[in-house]
Amino acid sequence: MSSSVISVLTRFTNLPDALRKCVPTKIFHHVENPATDTQFRQSEIIISDSDLLVNHINNLPKVKWIQTTWAGVESLTNAVDPSEPPKFPVTRFTGKYYGHFMSEYCVAQIINFERHMKYLLENQKSKIWEKNELTRGYRALFELTVGIMGLGNIGLRVGKTLHMMGCNVIGYGRRSNFDSEKNNFVSMYFSGNDLRDMLRKCDYVINLLPNTKVTTGFLNGDVLANCAERGAVFINVGRGSVISEDSLMNALKNKWISGAILDVIDREPLPSSSPLWDLPNVIITPHVSCVSRVQDMADQFKENLALYEQQLPIPYTIDFVAGY
Repeated sequence: MSSSVISVLTRFTNLPDALRKCVPTKIFHHVENPATDTQFRQSEIIISDSDLLVNHINNLPKVKWIQTTWAGVESLTNAVDPSEPPKFPVTRFTGKYYGHFMSEYCVAQIINFERHMKYLLENQKSKIWEKNELTRGYRALFELTVGIMGLGNIGLRVGKTLHMMGCNVIGYGRRSNFDSEKNNFVSMYFSGNDLRDMLRKCDYVINLLPNTKVTTGFLNGDVLANCAERGAVFINVGRGSVISEDSLMNALKNKWISGAILDVIDREPLPSSSPLWDLPNVIITPHVSCVSRVQDMADQFKENLALYEQQLPIPYTIDFVAGY
């Protein structure tokens, strides 16, 4: 089998055609049954949904690079022994493509919440024309301090966008050596055990942390009690595992947070029996703040392929010890 044939294992049925148009010099082989596909096992380069790789990643003797189709790769990292990670790079589909979408979602939802659009839409359904202190009493973006949990590529893009819209942006991350000069739109940076200090300063808290063993349940218990003084609104566009539904309900019940905007939840899809559906200060969307589009995947693969062929480092390579 030729090493120039690139195998594509995906549920995105139109991805192979998008790749062929974007990189016409390469041959792309659509894998339908990885268990019996000889070309798949002999390919040097593979593009795949991360969860479809779980049963095969240790049985690919010829592979030298794998590109995934999502930013979230916990299904793969949970299946790999971090003490024996793959000897080849596995890179995530993320970066500027997800950053644009996440930024738009966060800006839109903050404005929607501040201007009480959910309330106004209910009035529209009831054909009520009403002006009152609630509908007149919103804050402008430049009056808000937004804390971002997770200042990776996507988090930085969201932060930069909010800063451009006038928000005071502060952030929390695992790195103690944050480049504050390069990322000067982040006015304050917190790490390690300083999360509670950041939460006390926020009007909105945006979670963009990945799903890892460290971040699972990171906000459980009384952590969000530190939002009570300013009544921050919690936005979750990272991973639902960062806080349990019970802990979130408790934070809302105790009014530690003024509301929640949830694109990801620890149970997906969220059952109709969940009390979150009925809360007026909660907005729920079905994990759509960002989507993987096949043209974006093809474009990023083309960029990464050029780096691979020049034997240069490929961005967003998974660290199997860190879990993302």
